[in-house]
Amino acid sequence: MELQKIKDLLEKYDAGETSLAEEQQLRKYFERNEVSENLKPYQLMFAFSAKENRESYDREINLPANKQENRYLWTAIAASIILVIGLFFFQNKPLEMNDKDVSTIQDREEALQKSMEALKMVSEIMNEGKQDLKYLKEFNNTKNKFIKTE
Repeated sequence: MELQKIKDLLEKYDAGETSLAEEQQLRKYFERNEVSENLKPYQLMFAFSAKENRESYDREINLPANKQENRYLWTAIAASIILVIGLFFFQNKPLEMNDKDVSTIQDREEALQKSMEALKMVSEIMNEGKQDLKYLKEFNNTKNKFIKTE
């Protein structure tokens, strides 16, 4: 009867559903030397955890004081102040747009001439792209010789 109860507790233990009192029962059972063969791996596991619970580290640990943290803190503060001062004094004035910046042309003939130059440039660029269409037209003609589409 006790073996079945221990097996049930082990199933609950593996599922993580045991209480502290149930785990204490398991520890007491596995401290004995008369454990069935199929439960020997659990005996090793509980013996290891009991051994680790008894060990302690008594020596005091002294961590060195990190004085460099203050130095880095003051360096970061100084860099921030310099950045703010630099932005305040060396800030560019906002750009104001004038008629000459926009390049408005008052003379109608000159405006017509500039518009014609811009349209000619656009036309040349469009014609460059159109030259490649010759190859596409030739490809379609050749394709139509072999593949009849109706």
